[in-house]
Amino acid sequence: MRYRFSFKSYRRALRLPLRTAHGAWTEREGIFVRLEREDGQVGFGEIAPLSWFGTETLAEAGEICRKLGDEVTDELLDGIETRFGCVRFALAAARAPNLAPASPERRLPVAALLPAGRAALQVLPDKLAAGYLGLKWKVGVERAEDELVLLDDLLAMLPAYVRLRLDANGAWDRRTAERWLAACAERPVEFVEQPAAADDDDLLLGLAEDFPVTLALDESVTGLSAAREWQERGWRGVFVLKPALAGPLDEMTTWITTTKPDVVFSSAIETALGRAQVLRAIFSADLTQRALGFGVGDVFGDWQWDGPPLGPLLDATWGDGVNPEALWNAVN
Repeated sequence: MRYRFSFKSYRRALRLPLRTAHGAWTEREGIFVRLEREDGQVGFGEIAPLSWFGTETLAEAGEICRKLGDEVTDELLDGIETRFGCVRFALAAARAPNLAPASPERRLPVAALLPAGRAALQVLPDKLAAGYLGLKWKVGVERAEDELVLLDDLLAMLPAYVRLRLDANGAWDRRTAERWLAACAERPVEFVEQPAAADDDDLLLGLAEDFPVTLALDESVTGLSAAREWQERGWRGVFVLKPALAGPLDEMTTWITTTKPDVVFSSAIETALGRAQVLRAIFSADLTQRALGFGVGDVFGDWQWDGPPLGPLLDATWGDGVNPEALWNAVN
């Protein structure tokens, strides 16, 4: 099949900076793509790279878009290298804009993101009052000694039915990771995400063997091929997948339904366009029993870019409130 192809770059400031072990994140850059079939049907997609997370760079994505030209074919799009997961995600979504709708009665819980440091204590009461049953706290941002004290303060405020996830973003060395995991073994923590650097495979595997705490891979499994490799090595923990980074949604869905990994889906701080496509795919099949990592709030402070409000429960109709063409037209 042949398509008319066009693309637009965007840059949007985040409403509030997001602090992680990688540093402060203040804006989102990406590319919207548009494919028009010969029958006039139009599809949109979003390329939202995070090069510091292990994806292709925005410059690489832009160069691919420029080289594709104004007219493309399925064969040309299928030939894009696997390592360009964000580009492949967007183009696959634009080629298949009409996923079969999921049952509107189906709902999935959402885990709310707490800010790093002491600010989490101020935000926590509002998240509990809103009804969130899962929370995620960024660690590895401040001194371990201070954060471990804050962990006890946070847990003391949590009802027994609320689950807390910790995300170190690969910031800990061996000694710090062992100290944290020893402490978490005695505390009600759902899992600890990326306790060591993504390239330190031996340390990650060793920590998983030595401590009873459930561990999760995130930066280590940016692409679907990496997730497959870790699964083949016998990883028994959680796979945190950011679908907007991992490649075509149908490939991800097939892997999960075939091999049954323990998966958490997480936002890459994509706009409402990419997020709606991810969530439709998640609702189209039974892919996870864990709370979705999409409780990031109104990160852009603009309903058109954020999409409808996200609460503690998300139903399959969320994406119906997103207009991809309006987002496309909002970019000059």
